[in-house]
Amino acid sequence: MKKTLIAVAALAATGAFAQNVTVTGTLDATYRSSKTTTAAGTDVNTTRLGKDGIGTTGFTLAGTEDLGGGLKADFLVETNFSVADTNTEGTGGAYATGQTFVGLSGSFGSIKLGAPNSPTLTTQGGRAGSFGTKDGGRAALTANGYSTLMGLAVTRFDGAIGYTSPNFSGFSFGLLYAPKSDDAATPAAGALSDVGLFYNNGPISAGVSKFAREIGAGDATTAVQTSKNDLTSYYVTYDFKFAKFGLGGHTYKASNAAGADTADNAGMNALAEVPVTPALALTVNYQRLDDKLTANADSTQTAVGAQYSLSKRSMAYARYINQTADNATGATVEKANRLLVGLRHNF
Repeated sequence: MKKTLIAVAALAATGAFAQNVTVTGTLDATYRSSKTTTAAGTDVNTTRLGKDGIGTTGFTLAGTEDLGGGLKADFLVETNFSVADTNTEGTGGAYATGQTFVGLSGSFGSIKLGAPNSPTLTTQGGRAGSFGTKDGGRAALTANGYSTLMGLAVTRFDGAIGYTSPNFSGFSFGLLYAPKSDDAATPAAGALSDVGLFYNNGPISAGVSKFAREIGAGDATTAVQTSKNDLTSYYVTYDFKFAKFGLGGHTYKASNAAGADTADNAGMNALAEVPVTPALALTVNYQRLDDKLTANADSTQTAVGAQYSLSKRSMAYARYINQTADNATGATVEKANRLLVGLRHNF
């Protein structure tokens, strides 16, 4: 349930002034049981209570102010944290910052300054359907060292400018840009761009995006970017009511300062979501990554899941993910699987 706070009724010389502020959030706790097997035959089993099996835990504070003439001032601050880590043992930061921006919106669309979400995040989330950017979707297991089977995880970047267009008969587009800096004191600064085109109308949802980042570009988690990245992503889904089916894919290349390729892969996935009852839905997502470098470390992942709505705000879920990698050697993980059971509550 969204709780709305009507904030500020102050009198200024020019007249009354009002602002709408909303507080929303998600709490997601997950029991995870994982097993990895290296090419040398070493097994590692891990069991723990963690977070974010199906949603991102956190609070979002958002506000708008009507400036008149159809123009609005907007802001959003998203704080993510773990329901299973209060940092009481000093084991690390329990809080992290998500999407944050201030901007303007109107008939022209919206402009966001700060760290807004990227168009490619929309594409990658749409590509995986109900699995989204979590386990079984963009987030891969540790087979062969891949953190994602979608080429590169692109979420948001500090010091960025974002633009989202109005909807034109189902079509819209988004832009994200972080300017380059020649300041030697901040070597992490560099240009990056992300552009996406989307279509959402009736049973059809589709999108394509292109992300490019120069060497030296930095983000919230990388002090200095040491590789040049080029990622193209796409997806399309169709809802037949009795089930929704989708296809997605990507091409990704990365190179170092010397111009040598450090990554070159392409991937595809197919998904299906079947509503069994109004409360229960079954999901499956199959992914394949084709590695084009000498190692040819191809990887395959199959994810199946069930989610049961306890109410409009609460959901119980279970997922099983299996991932294998080709041509693994030595200590490299060749097989990985994970079982998740969790509970998510939105407010």
